[in-house]
Amino acid sequence: SSAFPFQVVELLNQAALIPTDEKLAVLKQVQELIINKDPSLLDNFLDEMIAFQTDKSIEVRKFVIGFIEEACKRDNELLLRLIANLNMLLKDESVNVAAPWTEETVRQCLFLYLSLLPLNHRLVHELASVYTEAIADIKRSVLRAIEQPIRGMGMNSPELLLLVENCPKGAETLVTRCLHILTDKVPPSPELVERVRDLYHKRVPDVRFLIPVINGLEKNEVIQALPKLIKLNPIVVKEVFNRLLGTQHSEGSSSVSPLTPGDLLIALHNIDSTKCDMKSIIKATNLCFGEKNVYTSEVLAVVMQQLMEQSPLPMLLMRTVIQSLTMYPRLGGFVMNILSRLIVKQVWKYPKVWEGFVKCCQRTKPQSYSVLLQLPPAQLTSVFERCPEMREPLLLHVHSFTPHQQAHIPASIMAVLEANKKPEPKPAKPVMEKEVELERAADTPSPQPEPAEEPMEESQPEEPSEEQEPVKDAEADVTGPEAGSNSEDVE
Repeated sequence: SSAFPFQVVELLNQAALIPTDEKLAVLKQVQELIINKDPSLLDNFLDEMIAFQTDKSIEVRKFVIGFIEEACKRDNELLLRLIANLNMLLKDESVNVAAPWTEETVRQCLFLYLSLLPLNHRLVHELASVYTEAIADIKRSVLRAIEQPIRGMGMNSPELLLLVENCPKGAETLVTRCLHILTDKVPPSPELVERVRDLYHKRVPDVRFLIPVINGLEKNEVIQALPKLIKLNPIVVKEVFNRLLGTQHSEGSSSVSPLTPGDLLIALHNIDSTKCDMKSIIKATNLCFGEKNVYTSEVLAVVMQQLMEQSPLPMLLMRTVIQSLTMYPRLGGFVMNILSRLIVKQVWKYPKVWEGFVKCCQRTKPQSYSVLLQLPPAQLTSVFERCPEMREPLLLHVHSFTPHQQAHIPASIMAVLEANKKPEPKPAKPVMEKEVELERAADTPSPQPEPAEEPMEESQPEEPSEEQEPVKDAEADVTGPEAGSNSEDVE
């Protein structure tokens, strides 16, 4: 066998100098010698063979890849050494390699390597270490090409579980991609969830690791992660919600979510505003409202009920009430009930919620008239300062009551309803119909500007923005900037 090395050297030298068509024949002889006659020569001559990968002939380049494939069937480890070498070449700026071809070779070698993965799971660790060293283009190729082999290994593969557990620095994107592939069509196994949970809590606190296994987590873990999750890119947030709400379109949706749709929406309202900006929270609640099949009127009624019973009242409560009502107008009666209960809870002590309360009454008139009449005089006055146009219809509404019903309206409320009216000459004869007509006539808005029309900012005491603590002093119930600004929070 000692003659073989000389033969190989001879043939390789020859191949370097001859035209393409003859070159292939010579290289095939080399392959025959190295692979079939004396595989021990592989180590010595592999690099020389690989050098032909930069040949200008596509046939020669294809032949080299075929050669590598044959060689690797003989020796699994060979491929890795090869990829590592090529990787070094790619990274070393000083070596002048024909870059596209070297990159192409690395890619081809990696594809070969990936095809071996399901047969030898241990190879995945080497893949990860090569990946961390690779240039960006090659990383992208790997992430694209990895799907079949990883699926072939499956989430019960001890080696894959070990990879997740150890997650080498620089291989985070590779590990995340593996997790997504594994959980795309099937719920995550408890073992996989355990590894990811450990990785997240003990080593790499990147919330994106949790997404593929989110339905394997406990309810409180998901709620804890929500502030971080909803700050991610909108497409990612949508994916998280699809998983949690079971609206993802794949067989994987059979996995049971740790949160009911109602739990999710309530948890969003209760996110600590120091941990997440309001805009992200509002966008997330909008995603929920977008899933009409999931958020039925029954689900939303339960959500509103629970939010209303909380203390302090959640800042976005009225926004959700208005959105629910817009989606399901038949919830009108239920919403009136909520508004009445909020009066008992002194809703005006929460500036943001109070602003939404008034808006909701505006949108639901005449249904809301009975609610407005339950307000204390100071708060009813505040409603009219915000919405002067509501005073007259409400007064007319009261006038339509029977005398017996009218007797139930406190004088203090009547005084608020009838404020801003010119004093009338009393009619000579107490004729009922006449009196009503006169009152109605007197109710037409007076032409001179009314002080209530002034901008809210000037007429009201200031309150720190986003204030959520109940305001102790009932007089300071309507706030300045709070009142008119930020209406998009409530829309």
